[in-house]
Amino acid sequence: MESDEQLVDSILNGNQQHFRELILRYQSRVLAVALKVTNNQKDAEDISQEVFLQLYRSLGNFNGDSSFSTWIYRITMNKAIDYKRKQDRQLEQEPEDVISSLPETNRLSPEEALLKNLDKELIHSYLIELPQAYRDVLKLYYFDELSYSEISMKLNVAVKTVESRLYRAKRLIKDKHRGGII
Repeated sequence: MESDEQLVDSILNGNQQHFRELILRYQSRVLAVALKVTNNQKDAEDISQEVFLQLYRSLGNFNGDSSFSTWIYRITMNKAIDYKRKQDRQLEQEPEDVISSLPETNRLSPEEALLKNLDKELIHSYLIELPQAYRDVLKLYYFDELSYSEISMKLNVAVKTVESRLYRAKRLIKDKHRGGII
């Protein structure tokens, strides 16, 4: 059985069939790493495909400073983390896209007003579980209905800090309560 480095040399010298051997050796490990990061089989499979495409394109960059398995592990982690970040950005933007596509109205229907009050009650019950910094931002945002800049002035922090705390508070609530209303 040839070593990874011998297979790489062979592939770089034109024997493309040996690339299949590398895939067979590492596909389960690559999938396992991607699955560990994403917790989703389909996403992990997509990432695995991207890893092997990247591997094929970058094989000439492998210089042997580390073992081949370390190199492919690093590629896999980078791809998985990038994929996860991209997904998180999309999830953050989706609610804004939905809200911005709704027609603006100043008056709420009775049902909407009731739901808004129920949402506030639910948020209030979740506030107790959060650290004080997150609690303050959520109160000002949901109950006082202040903008990010108004909250930043009131708490004497940067607007980015307000955004970050609000995001983290929502994330903590979602993680604890698997969904919720935030």
